[in-house]
Amino acid sequence: MKFRVTVNNRSYEVEILNADPPVFEVSVNGKKTLINVGEKKHRELSGNEVVAEMAGTVVRIVVEEGERVKAGQPLLILEAMKMENEVASPIDGKVEKILVREGDKVSQGDPLVVLGTGGVEVRVTISGVITKILKKEGEGVEEGEPIMILEAMKMENEVTSPVRGKISRINVKEGDKVSQGDVVAVISEH
Repeated sequence: MKFRVTVNNRSYEVEILNADPPVFEVSVNGKKTLINVGEKKHRELSGNEVVAEMAGTVVRIVVEEGERVKAGQPLLILEAMKMENEVASPIDGKVEKILVREGDKVSQGDPLVVLGTGGVEVRVTISGVITKILKKEGEGVEEGEPIMILEAMKMENEVTSPVRGKISRINVKEGDKVSQGDVVAVISEH
């Protein structure tokens, strides 16, 4: 769609090239740009969003949707201030959605990629030592069912599954020390 817009007695030819609200790709007098008319794009997506730490242009995307990545692995290259900056994955996970294309201009804080863990993370609520693992990877588990025992303050505490599903990953072994908030397992929901 093309429009003629007048602002402060100056006329502009505006063409909407691509609309994926709240982000619009437009051409203004022949120059392409992205306009974000909302707070953040793709807020409805779940998972972990990797955001631009600086304004720049996406010059290369080095992963594909569905690809498993490790923490520190490059996701894309962002050119800013005439330098190429690698944007790396902050976590081990799976590329759920790539929100940008090569050539896109982004602002600081714009979401670039959505990463998923491939399931629901099980985090410990207190620091301690894993004394017993009750379930194996691949085993089914019910919501609230214990999957391991954590000893903290000389007491045994059950670490339970927050959902019904299958244990897709156990990140610890017996004897491991863990800190509050550590992800000890991942459950894929049924």
